[in-house]
Amino acid sequence: MIDTALLYERIDSVIDASSGAENQRRLQRQKLQSPRYFVTIEEPIAWTVLDDYDVNRYFQDPSYYADHSLRHKLWCFRHVDDCTPLCAELPLWLGHYPEYTFFDLDVTYDSRGVPAIREDHPLRSRPDLDLLQPVEFARTGIMPHALQMYHELKRLIHGRLKVKLLTWWRGCLDLAIQLRGYDNLVADTVERPDFVTELLAFITEQRNRWHEARWAFLGSSREPAEIGDDWVNIPFISPGMFARFVLPRYLEIERQHGGVRYVHSCGNQTGLQEHLLKIKSLEFLEVSAWSDLDQSLQNIPPSKRLMIQLHPNDVLYSSKRQIEDRLRSIAGRCEGRRYDVSTSGLTPVGASQQDFVEKIRVFTEAAARVWPT
Repeated sequence: MIDTALLYERIDSVIDASSGAENQRRLQRQKLQSPRYFVTIEEPIAWTVLDDYDVNRYFQDPSYYADHSLRHKLWCFRHVDDCTPLCAELPLWLGHYPEYTFFDLDVTYDSRGVPAIREDHPLRSRPDLDLLQPVEFARTGIMPHALQMYHELKRLIHGRLKVKLLTWWRGCLDLAIQLRGYDNLVADTVERPDFVTELLAFITEQRNRWHEARWAFLGSSREPAEIGDDWVNIPFISPGMFARFVLPRYLEIERQHGGVRYVHSCGNQTGLQEHLLKIKSLEFLEVSAWSDLDQSLQNIPPSKRLMIQLHPNDVLYSSKRQIEDRLRSIAGRCEGRRYDVSTSGLTPVGASQQDFVEKIRVFTEAAARVWPT
């Protein structure tokens, strides 16, 4: 059982830090048009090392979730001196894959936080949309548990922090491949293209309906979407496959949300950038650690902001000199462009937590020298 008094102390610490001078400095950094730099911690895996917590209890126990989430916020604020301000809020986040449960794809986590997703959905053996059921916001998959967690967190927090309900982030391609299987879906694009179109359209329709219900539940207005689709990745899909099957679905999401902030993929997006640019509302284009920066600078017009991501190894296994040289190379190649720089998700790999903190510090200090504020 979590000590309520200790939980309230953590809430006080978050509130105090969010209104303090250091956070005001970060808020000013956040507003800059000049390059900003960010550190991403790989959740939940990193916290099983840094916090030694039980990831499955974290996703099930509201008071345990609140206590450790606030610990994580404060840890990042104390140890990561980047351009990320501390927000006086508590997002409900139940892992990277809650959307899979909406299609009867169970997700489990081992003690290190590594997920495993069901791989034997009936759709794998029979390409029949009748095997899929409509998604109901309050009833399908993880949602009854998520709403119970949400209400209990609001009760625990007593309005002192804003509790934010989880969202549907995953895109239609990732879900379709998990349902049908990669080899099957790629073959389907040739053998039964109408089925692929209908499958992606069905998933997108459910996503849009789910968001409409979420806005109604929260009493909020629509907001721009954010899309994560890791199979948006050359050579696993081709530009033609993306343009024919995936892009029309993204444009549907753009219309329904009134915009798309960004499209994320941990893969190579370089050959798809000309198609991504057809999503006119994009606030920035991601240049992942697996995408070619020089080619991206040719493909993407200067009017678009870039989010340039470093591979975790570029931070965790590089010397001070190597990190600063890499950042100065980015600055030189992006002269005159609007861009930000972020690490991909970092996980401790050294002998101690202090080693990890030191690697982060080396990156943020080098970034501060390259892009002083």
